[in-house]
Amino acid sequence: MRVALAAAGTAGHIEPALALARWLKGDDSTIQCDFIGTSAGLDSSLMQSSGFTLHPVTKAPFPRRPSLSALAWPFKFVSAVSQISRALKDCDLVVGFGGYVCAPTYLVARAKKIPVVIHEANAKPGMANNLGRQLGAHLTVAFESTALHDGKWNKAEVVGMPLRDSMVKSAQLTSSERAQIRIEKANDWGFDPKRPIVVIFGGSQGSQAINRVIDEILPHTARIGIQILHAVGAGNNFPARSENYLPLHYIADMAQTLIAADFSITRGGAVTCAEIGVLATFGVIVPLGIGNGEQAINAQELSDRGAAIVLTQGDFTARHLSENFISYVKQAQEYRATTHAPLFPIDAQSQLGAIVKSHLSMGGKR
Repeated sequence: MRVALAAAGTAGHIEPALALARWLKGDDSTIQCDFIGTSAGLDSSLMQSSGFTLHPVTKAPFPRRPSLSALAWPFKFVSAVSQISRALKDCDLVVGFGGYVCAPTYLVARAKKIPVVIHEANAKPGMANNLGRQLGAHLTVAFESTALHDGKWNKAEVVGMPLRDSMVKSAQLTSSERAQIRIEKANDWGFDPKRPIVVIFGGSQGSQAINRVIDEILPHTARIGIQILHAVGAGNNFPARSENYLPLHYIADMAQTLIAADFSITRGGAVTCAEIGVLATFGVIVPLGIGNGEQAINAQELSDRGAAIVLTQGDFTARHLSENFISYVKQAQEYRATTHAPLFPIDAQSQLGAIVKSHLSMGGKR
């Protein structure tokens, strides 16, 4: 049986798709998983080492406002539809995760009478997945509050966010195991495990806005004894190392890093918010104002549960941090001292995988 997973543009779309594909491959070797995405950016970089086949599609995001480039959209869309039609040859099921490749994929699947399952990672559904909903797809969501933000999703199944195995395993660690990880990671970073440690990352590409504020606040955090691990992003300026500050291009072992730190400062991507909640850690979240405002809504999921403080980009300043850093450390330590249970399902891969297998068992194409 052949499953096509459509996901593109952001790690919030691609990483859950990869997590599901790995689960399906491990659970049933007769299921073949192929991906529909683009040949550029995260689509390519995240897929290169995955072992799955990527069918590249012309990038054709729907123009949100009139412009000269919008005039080319119909031609790009037609090209994408043609490419997707070839990619879906002999396909038994489509699983869509959002992003610009999904809208044409849902339309082609509908024309070919291929069943579609959708996973909506954000608390507020995007345009492509709303199109899939209108076309009659089987709906699943990561967050319970999705139905509150869009009542048309009130029948969607809440399965959680499919995450990497390292995240799922780390969510089940005991308090003593977490304490040992903190000691080991602090030693790896050249930090003192008895002093506060804060991890900062601006999403999969880093954030220049967050980086500028952190660069400005470093003299203050050094004076008050806070140690900072900072993923600046592969394409951004790389600062110098100091006794209390360790810059990295990216963080490879995110699960252990979040466990080892007192709290994180980050954007409000769906996967990031899910990881913070599943690991029962604490975050100061600065949502990026993109799309339909989904990052702020994702972050609110954690804030409502006491697991995060949400700041606008305008409020996230060096002055604000200098006035509140110590109180944030105390809030995070108090939260983590009393909370260890995951806030979100840790078996999302198997829940979504069971839904996929159920559709396949019904014979694939209608």
